[in-house]
Amino acid sequence: MKNILFPTDFSENANHALKYALRISQDFKATLHIINAYQLPYNQAVPSTYKLLDALKESSNKELIEYVNNIKLNPDYKTLKIKHYAIPGNLVNVVTDIEKEIDIDLIILGTKGVSGLKEVLIGSNAEQIVYHANTSVFVIPENAPSFSFAKAILAADLKTIKDSSVFSTYLSMCKKYNTENQIVTIVNSKNQTQDTTKETLGLDHLFSHINHQFFTEESDNTLEGINRFVEKNNSSVLVVLSRKYPFIETIFHKSITDKLTCRSKLPIFVVKEK
Repeated sequence: MKNILFPTDFSENANHALKYALRISQDFKATLHIINAYQLPYNQAVPSTYKLLDALKESSNKELIEYVNNIKLNPDYKTLKIKHYAIPGNLVNVVTDIEKEIDIDLIILGTKGVSGLKEVLIGSNAEQIVYHANTSVFVIPENAPSFSFAKAILAADLKTIKDSSVFSTYLSMCKKYNTENQIVTIVNSKNQTQDTTKETLGLDHLFSHINHQFFTEESDNTLEGINRFVEKNNSSVLVVLSRKYPFIETIFHKSITDKLTCRSKLPIFVVKEK
C-alpha cells in the first residue's frame, strides 16, 4: 500500500478518523494525501464569485498547512510523507478525480454516528463516496473505538469473487495486523437451498494465508442479519463487498451498504468490486 487518501472538513469526526489514517499510513510507510474540498454557496451572487472563491481557497490552504504542521509536531509522524490539497468542487467529484490522477490504495474518512431521525437527515458524503469511488473505503464513525484491526467480520454474499485483486488492500492489512476474519453469509428463506460452502463463496483460496473461519446467520433481512451477527461477536471492523450489480442479482444493494455505514458503531471497510 503506497497511497492513502484522507478527505477532511476539519471537524471532530474527521479528526477522529485522522488517527486511523495516520496509524495505517505510518505502518505501511505510505504517502498520506489530505484533501479539503470547498465550494460556493448556491445562492452566491455572480459578481462576487471570484473573490469568494479566492477567499475560500486561501482559507482552505491555511487550515491544511496548520493541520499538517500539527501532525508533524507529533514525533511519531515527523517523517511521515504527507501531501495536502485544497480543491474546489463537490467532495465526491473531487475524490473520483483524484483517483484518476493518483493510484490511491485506500480512502479513509469519518462520518457521523446516527440514531433516529439522524439516519434520515445525515445524507453524508461518506455514503456517496462509498458508492462512487473505485478504491476501497474505510469509514470511521464518530463513536468508533481506537484503531484496531485484530478481528474482522466479513459479510459475504452468494456471488463468486470474479476479480480477487479488489481484496489486495484489505488482505495486505490483514497480513500486517494478523487479523482474525469471521466470514459470514446471511441465509434466508429464498437462498437457504443454495450452496453456501466456502468453495462456492470463492473466499477460502483467497484467504488461504489469512486467519479465517466461515459462518452462516439465518435472517430474512440482510441488514438485520449482519447487525445481529456483529452484536454477537466482538469485532474491530465490519467488512462488506460493495458490488455494482442490480439488487435482484446481489444482496448487497447500495441502500443496504449505505445503511450499514450509517448505523454501525464499528468502522466499516468497504471492498469495491470494479
